Amino acid sequence: MEKREKMVEEVAEIVHEDLRRSYGNKPHIRATKDETWIKKYDTDQIDLGSFNYSQLPLDWQNERKTGAQIAVDAVLEAEKNNELLDNEFIERVSLALHFRWLDRNYNRATDTQKSSYAELSEKEKEKDRIFVRTAIKIYKQASN
Repeated sequence: MEKREKMVEEVAEIVHEDLRRSYGNKPHIRATKDETWIKKYDTDQIDLGSFNYSQLPLDWQNERKTGAQIAVDAVLEAEKNNELLDNEFIERVSLALHFRWLDRNYNRATDTQKSSYAELSEKEKEKDRIFVRTAIKIYKQASN
């Protein structure tokens, strides 16, 4: 597995675990279209907080992976261009992550989530920032 793909997988897994912890004991029920998963569990509903990344249906693994890819690619590009991986970078990439998430998920987004990144609550912004911060952390670990 190439370095980028390994980083993407690691970021996706870590972010999913961080998001699971943020749900607390509150169920986080979502639908899946993964037919294999649906047959195995006899439902198209998943509590995202009850499953680790490797147990997720493929559509939800891909959702986590897409956010991780965006963040990892931004970090690798920034390093290539000698950009600082500072708070300004985190906010710029988080804005792009939110925009791309909306592009993929507009039909299931809440009215609050359909807001521009600047109008989101800090809690909602953190859902994007966590991908970027984790990508930076994984990149720095891989570079040492």
